[in-house]
Amino acid sequence: MWRVAFFLVALMTMPLQAATVNTLYQAQVPLPDSDRQTEQTARVAALQQVLVKVSGQRDIAGNEVIQKALENSSAYVSQLGYGNEQGQPVLEISFDSEKIRTLLTQANATFWSEQRPTVLVWLVEEANRDRAIVWDQTGNRLQGQLNQAAAQRGIPFLLPIGDFQDVTAISVPDLWGGFSQPIANASTRYQPDAVLIARVQRGSGSMQVAWQLFPGSPAAMLDGDSAPVEGRHSGDGAAALTAMMDQVADNLAARYAVQLGGVADGGFAIDVANVRRVEDFFQLEKLLKDLSSVASVNASHLQGDKVRFAIRLLSNEQAFARELSMEPKIQAQPVSSLVRDVTFEQHSAGEITSASQEGMIVPTSREGSASEPLPQLDVSAPQGATSNVGQYYWNPNA
Repeated sequence: MWRVAFFLVALMTMPLQAATVNTLYQAQVPLPDSDRQTEQTARVAALQQVLVKVSGQRDIAGNEVIQKALENSSAYVSQLGYGNEQGQPVLEISFDSEKIRTLLTQANATFWSEQRPTVLVWLVEEANRDRAIVWDQTGNRLQGQLNQAAAQRGIPFLLPIGDFQDVTAISVPDLWGGFSQPIANASTRYQPDAVLIARVQRGSGSMQVAWQLFPGSPAAMLDGDSAPVEGRHSGDGAAALTAMMDQVADNLAARYAVQLGGVADGGFAIDVANVRRVEDFFQLEKLLKDLSSVASVNASHLQGDKVRFAIRLLSNEQAFARELSMEPKIQAQPVSSLVRDVTFEQHSAGEITSASQEGMIVPTSREGSASEPLPQLDVSAPQGATSNVGQYYWNPNA
């Protein structure tokens, strides 16, 4: 069985930020028998699972382009194997990430990258009139059901560890009553990207879940203008928690997934400081190019340890900023907003040149020592740009 790669262990790793989900392109489907038709059905179901995770859209199978792709699911498979889960044969499939991305682009669908917001889950269970917080080390059935529900949508989450600091910072009445101040205070140490409060009531053969999602930092919980997303579900344990996680994932995907299928008009530029080595430059350039919201990246000029990049988008600036905020190695500096309508000069991949000076020696390939410093150049801003450029700081050791 594949372990859920993004399940976060908080004991020794705080503080936390956005997580990398390594299982987006993998699926595991029950295989009742070895009949060829059964395996084909399982392969289609696996591809549909992956498309839901990667797009962030539960209804992705309703797209006409996706429907045609499901008829030829084997074309997207990169690895196939067989396993056993609790005595049940299963089909374990990995799909080609590039082909999936191309398919979603053709379908004009959304794309949600592997960098995803970490959700801190405060889970309180009421059974036989007793209420208790479910900690990371509790080990009850709810944790397994929650883990499975989150895995189906590619949502990285963690439960609080329940140490002395936790148990003295928050109580069951705080969580059951939804009191924002103590919940925000207790959540701060984990530095999550969202906070989910779930209250579970068990009855005779059924379960009710009432939940609140605060899609932001714990500090945002105290903002009077930031109302939580709320929901209530009932059914057996797995169904109720799955319904909750589906709505949580839908909300987060609406914030972080980007629309594919075209290039946005215009462009903008960002300056990134502390780029001191050739190795840093190439790592930074690759990070920007790999963002799902980005269509193209060109390094336009260099000044000291600061590199300016001209960027065109597949989505919009807000989606770009949200996606970049998930990357720990680059931090926004609160200096100015992004400049629009930059005049771009086309260069080959990885090339740095100035739009105002010619013949300067700057890194254009990966040849030579990757650890050597970048040339110290005093270069004026490229034609068409202004001083109103997004400011970022590169931290290669993050």
